[in-house]
Parts: sequence; C-alpha cells; structure tokens
Amino acid sequence: MQILNTLTVLALVVMSFALIVAVPVLYASNDDSGRSNRLILVGGLAWVALVLLNWGVSVFVV
Repeated sequence: MQILNTLTVLALVVMSFALIVAVPVLYASNDDSGRSNRLILVGGLAWVALVLLNWGVSVFVV
C-alpha cells in the first residue's frame, strides 16, 4: 500500500508542475479561450481528484 501512496504523491507532484507551467501559457495564448478554459478546468479537476485519491490511500498507510 505504501508503494501506491508513493505513486499517488508522484502523480500529484507531476500534475502540479504541469499546471504551474500550463495555466500561464494557456492564459497568455491568443488561441480559442474556450478551449483553454476547458483545459484548465479539466486539469484542476484532475488535480482535485488526485488530492482526494491521495487522501484515501494515505488513510490505509500506517
């Protein structure tokens, strides 16, 4: 279970770094803003899901 916890933390860190880079780039681009907003929303929801998954897994790790 500890390996699964480590993997969820790693996924959360990678997603956080991806959002740190992607959000300013998407806001600065002159492309379709609707598509950019959807990508930011999906990334944010995926980040929240990873936080909740990490919390759920960490409950079982002693």
